[in-house]
Amino acid sequence: MSYTSEQISFIERATERISENPISRLGAITKSTLERNNFVIDAHCHIFDSDCINVSYLATRMISGAPEALKSWVWRLITGEKMGYEKNILSHLELLENLYKNPDLIPDENVDKFIERIETELNSMEVELKTYDNKSTSVFPKRELIIRYRNIIRLLSTKRMSDVYVTFRDRYAINNVINNAYDTDKELVTIVLGMDLNSGWKGSINKSNSQQNDELGKLPQAYPVIPFLPIDPRRADDEGEGNLYNLFLKAFDVDFPSFFGVKCYPSLGYLPSDSRLKPIFEICEKKRIPVLTHCGGESVSTFQNPIIVNRNGIEESISLRPRAARARYLNEPREWLEVLRTHKDLKLCLGHFGSGGAWEDPEDVRAHRIPTIFKMMEEFNVYADFSFNLESQKATDNFINKLTQKNWEGELMRDRTLFGTDFWVILPMSNLNLDQANFIKKIGGLRDNLTNTNILKYLGIDNILNHSKQIENAST
Repeated sequence: MSYTSEQISFIERATERISENPISRLGAITKSTLERNNFVIDAHCHIFDSDCINVSYLATRMISGAPEALKSWVWRLITGEKMGYEKNILSHLELLENLYKNPDLIPDENVDKFIERIETELNSMEVELKTYDNKSTSVFPKRELIIRYRNIIRLLSTKRMSDVYVTFRDRYAINNVINNAYDTDKELVTIVLGMDLNSGWKGSINKSNSQQNDELGKLPQAYPVIPFLPIDPRRADDEGEGNLYNLFLKAFDVDFPSFFGVKCYPSLGYLPSDSRLKPIFEICEKKRIPVLTHCGGESVSTFQNPIIVNRNGIEESISLRPRAARARYLNEPREWLEVLRTHKDLKLCLGHFGSGGAWEDPEDVRAHRIPTIFKMMEEFNVYADFSFNLESQKATDNFINKLTQKNWEGELMRDRTLFGTDFWVILPMSNLNLDQANFIKKIGGLRDNLTNTNILKYLGIDNILNHSKQIENAST
């Protein structure tokens, strides 16, 4: 495998400066929580605030999360205008396509002004609903959505990831759900994933990528959090501290490691086979750094059309239509096969297990991903989390049916599936506590597999209890 002089230098420095022991990358609070051996883990969580996103991202999440019956109502909430007939007949996906093609549909304002205007609109809608019968079937879902959107806005307005995390921990975390249902006292450990929208949507995010990484990387000093560094190959072309390789070296340095794993989001405009990522994956394999990639829906993607990507150093143009098809191409699990064949010991988690749509409907355009993922699990160190999909009863039931089957696929799932929520992204679509409670009840005795055992194996720290006992014995 050929590398540039910069990449060779990076590999040499990373080999010297990054530990091969994953336990050494855990914060002291996280480590002590795990050693007490009375915990559950959420393997897929986001805690970015309003300065980590922009208006387009928030609008996208609000539209994609709205029930069909409230589509026009949410359009008014976002744009400030009533939805005309020509848009009212569009699907959620088509509405998103409209936003991507015509960003002027969203008022030209920063995210703070956008949130302030939405708050005002929510108050106005709430007053309107007071004139209706509380039990009206058309009124209840609007009230429910008002509550969900208001909760999201208040989360985002804190301006601090730590505040978003504390709200998650206190109000939505899986350990609370389990403790309430089973009268236990489980502690929470959370895998928190960064997201580099700055690179994919240039110039529109208030906090720089470095600022977000610094804030996220400090969380383990105060909370049992396992942070994953967002990477984007295009940052290899940046200078100074913002350079991809410099960001990586700082994040995993043996003296002060602030991150544990790596997060990829290909639909923002790149492929995992990008030549600029090759030395990153070589070090991830060598140093036992797990990688998690988005492998779900296409709501969030690059605005570029066509998308120009790097495949093994060669430019490739992706000009599929519509936008969602281009994003879906980048999200395909098969795009990771070359990486895995080159780095056979790399730990990879496919976030969202192909998407809720793939689990809901065998005719869905993403349904082929599920057998592809099973084959990847058979051949490589591949895992998948079922995050976000809890909001779909049908997807959840189909997933649990497959999980409990006495065949090779069910066996793989019981050994390689991780539990995750996709907080806070899931909040517009889900009564999260109720959906978690239903899910945990349905998986029954497999709860520990998905919320503990499998996640520790994926992270490469399943020996942490033995490790702590060895240290204790050595000290005595």
